[in-house]
Amino acid sequence: MEKAIHESMNAALRTLEKQAIIANNLANISTIGFKEEFNYFIRNKNSQDINKKYYNFSSGNFIQTERKLDLIVQDNGWLVTKDQNGQEAYTKNGHITINENGKLTIQNHELVLNEGNIKIPHGIDLKILPDGTIKQIQKNRDKIIESQIATLKLVRISNNSLIKKENGLFYNKKKLFNKKIILPHDNSIRIKSETLEASNVNPTKNMIDMISNARQFEMNMKIISICDQNIERANQLFNINN
Repeated sequence: MEKAIHESMNAALRTLEKQAIIANNLANISTIGFKEEFNYFIRNKNSQDINKKYYNFSSGNFIQTERKLDLIVQDNGWLVTKDQNGQEAYTKNGHITINENGKLTIQNHELVLNEGNIKIPHGIDLKILPDGTIKQIQKNRDKIIESQIATLKLVRISNNSLIKKENGLFYNKKKLFNKKIILPHDNSIRIKSETLEASNVNPTKNMIDMISNARQFEMNMKIISICDQNIERANQLFNINN
């Protein structure tokens, strides 16, 4: 009886963890570049359940924005940013803004450049070429002068090597154990400007999974309740016989 309660409680806790991930997916339906998350449980040698996460890295729909600092990274490439600790992290969110210090940022994280260390003055027009080259556009009378000022760092990394943290950025699993690992810039990666990649969350599937998990949770709670009732009845019979 106690084993049934224990197993049902563990199953209910696992279901709640799945619900939390599904809720996070649904909350990020409109988040640019968001990748759908899933989880599963494996049992180790000590009969403990370990929560494993994996991600859907398929592309979301492309949105035409006509904004020069919006972009998508093609060829399975990633943009590189610095997190709050200065560590390199990766994102598919290509909505670039310029902060008060003249730095290119995505969601308040500074973009890492392969070439250049720029501080962009207010009101300067920029465009980004397919190879990640950033050009400054200036109008001089009847002429338009373009000058290269920096190049975005673009990297390619195996999906199996990526892990996401609570800040929403992806990291190289190997780098978490070896801080010296720095991925090089990949010259073959191309970007497309004036376009953004939408979240790849499938709302219908996630809603169905949420309903299914809710029913599973109710079933586990019912099993626990039945076990409690059976234990109580058994105790009553034991007291009567004594």
